[in-house]
Amino acid sequence: MTAAEKRYPDWVQEQRTRGTTVKKKGDTYYLYKRTSRRVPGKKYPQPVDTYIGIITPEGVIKSGKKKVSLGGIEVKEYGFSQAVWQLCPQGWKKPLGDDWEDVLSIILWKWSPETYLTKERKLKPEQDFHYQFNAQASSLSRRMYKEHGVGLQELQVLKSIYLLYIGKERAVSKISPEQEQLLGKTGVDLSMC
Repeated sequence: MTAAEKRYPDWVQEQRTRGTTVKKKGDTYYLYKRTSRRVPGKKYPQPVDTYIGIITPEGVIKSGKKKVSLGGIEVKEYGFSQAVWQLCPQGWKKPLGDDWEDVLSIILWKWSPETYLTKERKLKPEQDFHYQFNAQASSLSRRMYKEHGVGLQELQVLKSIYLLYIGKERAVSKISPEQEQLLGKTGVDLSMC
């Protein structure tokens, strides 16, 4: 029996199986699966502990957390772009005809180069259109302010709301109370359908 085994109560030792290890913090015992992995620059494999759960006298309370790979996550600006898209007035769209979505996409890209629209739709080059995009952005902002009480400038606080692409799934990042208040005031819904 090792010194570590002697310091743990019997009910903790009963939960230990081959290939697991116990770590104690305060009065709490944590169970980990112990493996090893080769690490560049190290002569021998290095131990790797994967958390299983907390050991109690009644048994192990396993972690309910799912393992998520963070390597494949892509993050794009979402709050500002989606709010402008939803608040875009008909009076601004109508003169542009069928081009309004492309023109709005370019304006949003100019105001927020990391917009999720660069992933969701193919942006046409500015040169394909005969519009003055700065003038269109000013017109859009004025019309939005007239209809909704906010323009492009006021909506920039939403730029820190991100859309996370995790494999085939999408999720919206945390929304602050200030942002929540602005979304409520304007009636913008950022929930994923």
